[in-house]
Amino acid sequence: MLLLACSLLVRAKPEMKSVDALAQQLSALIVLNGGLFRQFPDSTPVAQAQIFVHPEQIIVLGPRERRLLEIPLAKVRNVAAHPVSNGDGAGGEPWEVEINWVAEGPCTTTFHYGGVFAEHLARVTESTLRSQWIKDLPVIHQ
Repeated sequence: MLLLACSLLVRAKPEMKSVDALAQQLSALIVLNGGLFRQFPDSTPVAQAQIFVHPEQIIVLGPRERRLLEIPLAKVRNVAAHPVSNGDGAGGEPWEVEINWVAEGPCTTTFHYGGVFAEHLARVTESTLRSQWIKDLPVIHQ
């Protein structure tokens, strides 16, 4: 009886999957730091997003492995990283990566990076997404 009462009072913390396990589960080739994620410009930001780059789509996961967004790579129209002016003129400006794609209409999502490595994280995200989005066409020699 005592064991039953204890088991009802003690809640087990759910086991978090490793990034490697999530990448394997999603068949993702690359995992990127998504920073502070906004699905739409006026939506509530989600901290600690991760970007999983699948050969055919971009999958964004939030805390507790919650799937936030899927963007087919074939629908992507632009990927751009740029600094965000914070108005104080100090170094270490925040940076954003914007992804524009077409669903039922034009869509834009942003990943916001802050801190000392903001520019680095934004540029790595941009170049990695571009490398998977824009594939060189094969050259056929005759």
